[in-house]
Amino acid sequence: MAAKSRKSTDRKTEIIEASAALFEKVGYHGASMQMVADAVNLGKPTLYHYFRSKSEILFAIHQNAIVTLLDSYATRAKDDVAPNVRLEGMCHDMLTFISEHPGYTRAFFEHFDELDDEHKIEARAQRRRYLQLTIDAIRSGIKSGLFVKCDPRVAALAFLGMCNWTYKWFPTEEKVNVKKTAETLSSLFLKGLYARPS
Repeated sequence: MAAKSRKSTDRKTEIIEASAALFEKVGYHGASMQMVADAVNLGKPTLYHYFRSKSEILFAIHQNAIVTLLDSYATRAKDDVAPNVRLEGMCHDMLTFISEHPGYTRAFFEHFDELDDEHKIEARAQRRRYLQLTIDAIRSGIKSGLFVKCDPRVAALAFLGMCNWTYKWFPTEEKVNVKKTAETLSSLFLKGLYARPS
């Protein structure tokens, strides 16, 4: 039973990855369930055994992306790192995911409205959770005196907007170092947050 379940999970992962690549190549609207089935060498009826619709695959892509980011944050939070290090880590996480999974990223940002209503509710809740974690990091920095006093929600939205928008240009055709790019972006943002000695 465990082997059968693992095989099903592996097959789902294969379908999700193939779909993300397909969405990146021809666009979400340009892809069909038949094209997905062909990409993973499955009959269309068998594909529907794993996913009932293209929207369901899109939700699975969203889940993979947000869960990866939330898990990375949770791991870093266990180490009780400073707020600025936490933000730098979040930026690095996002750029790493964008670099390694461009198809996932484009689907995540550009096709949210294609999700079913039930999935939208869950996806919004997870996105709000990630936003709240960012707010918490900034609020912690303000409380400790590391960051200047500001609206933590506005600052968090600005930070996430900066990081998220990189999917439009990163990675470029030139070989770009993820770590250095994340450090550069984080540094530009954090310089505006750091408290100045009086």
